[in-house]
Amino acid sequence: MQTYFSHEHDEDSSVIRGRRCRCRDCGLSVHVIETPAPTVCPYCQKLLGHEATALPVAVEAPVPTGAEVRHRLSKLYSRPPKLLVLGIGFVSMFLLGWAVFLQLRSVENYWYQPVVSIYSLLAGIFVVSRFIIAAFYVPPKDVGFEPSVTVLVPCMNEGGVIRQTIERIFSAGYSLDKLEVVCVNDGSTDNTLAEMLAAQTRHPRMVIVDFEKNRGLCHAWGVATLIARGEFMCVVDSDTFIFPNSLRKLVQGFVDPTVGGISGHCDVENADVNMLTRMQDVRYYFSYKIMKAAESVFGTVSCLPGCFSAYRRVCVLHVLGNWLNATVMGQYGNFADDRSLTNKILKDYKILYDDEALATTIAPESWKQYTRQQARWMRSYLREIVKTGRFMWRKHPVPSLSWYAMMWMPIFEPVVMVQALVIGPLLAGHVTASYMIGVLAITAVWSLHFWASTGRRWWWAGLVFTLTYIGFYSWQIYWALLTLRGKKWGTRG
Repeated sequence: MQTYFSHEHDEDSSVIRGRRCRCRDCGLSVHVIETPAPTVCPYCQKLLGHEATALPVAVEAPVPTGAEVRHRLSKLYSRPPKLLVLGIGFVSMFLLGWAVFLQLRSVENYWYQPVVSIYSLLAGIFVVSRFIIAAFYVPPKDVGFEPSVTVLVPCMNEGGVIRQTIERIFSAGYSLDKLEVVCVNDGSTDNTLAEMLAAQTRHPRMVIVDFEKNRGLCHAWGVATLIARGEFMCVVDSDTFIFPNSLRKLVQGFVDPTVGGISGHCDVENADVNMLTRMQDVRYYFSYKIMKAAESVFGTVSCLPGCFSAYRRVCVLHVLGNWLNATVMGQYGNFADDRSLTNKILKDYKILYDDEALATTIAPESWKQYTRQQARWMRSYLREIVKTGRFMWRKHPVPSLSWYAMMWMPIFEPVVMVQALVIGPLLAGHVTASYMIGVLAITAVWSLHFWASTGRRWWWAGLVFTLTYIGFYSWQIYWALLTLRGKKWGTRG
């Protein structure tokens, strides 16, 4: 049962009144103004204590104008001159051809260095196949579908950006009578809650859940799912900024009742900060426009990123209990994340990608943050590969083969690199040329593709990614194996 609470303004319209609904046992509160106030705790089902609140109406926060949005998009996607694009394409084809030629010329290596040679061949085929399949990708058609949507915004210590994230959601152009926004403050120690409450005075239908102590990202998603009222859920990171019409575009694929989730497209908001953020920008583009696009052709996107994705809410509710109570080696903890939720739904539904639903997100700006984030992603990947492998064989043969290849390649890759770059040179007196040329050729191809498609000139940062991956980050997978029980958010402590 829910009770309605009509908000009132003081005579001078400077104060807005709402209600705080608190569960003492669970240490959480729900702040509402115009939204129906919950009467029981979503966790323990006990009656909530209610108290009236009064907050000064916050100053309106600026959002980008139409001209500013168009300018931002033109900076994100401004294709180079046609002659330059043709030149980039020629160089890419030449590099690939050279790599193939070296593989064929060095056929004797399959006898002397079978592991390196076979792995290099399979990895090359895998990456090239992603480009070929992605060429057949078509985004979900806009059919004017506009269902009720709840946007979930989990947040921890993001007081500097959360207000802007919320304002972008409300100004995205979705019908306000069909839009609900639920923000969750996960035990922040900064001014995050104050910024959320300020936004709520401008948008009285917004709902705020406040965890008095940090519970973890999965519980932020879980409680928001339980109190959400929309037919579909969109998750947006606290440091993600969506573009106008992106929410509406993101849900179009749900007209197909067999679709359980859809990923939007995210670019790096702070790409121009330093080499690290530029590197991540190139990598993000490849992971979305090539990898996710190829998976989407068969409806088998393997991870709906928490920065900007949508779910059919009934699908999430169906697996919510098992998802929240995930175990690793028999131990319970905050192990649930976006990848594990995606794969639970992928078992019975299609998962798509919509490259026309645009957003930008703030990427780590320090190597320390980035390293912690990559460790968290590696742990998530390792936890899921066996679980997902149990049902992927039931899918279309192409994505199934791709999954099982992708399942094992990162685990063996560091061993192959040692063989090619250390053991091989010690025994043969030289680096395996075909391996090095193949790695650099594949990296150059997807990096140059990034330049040709976006006009962003830091394509060279893709080479930085490959070098850092070879030298350090590929080895994180073994550290991730040793720390599978790690529960931290990664970049948020």
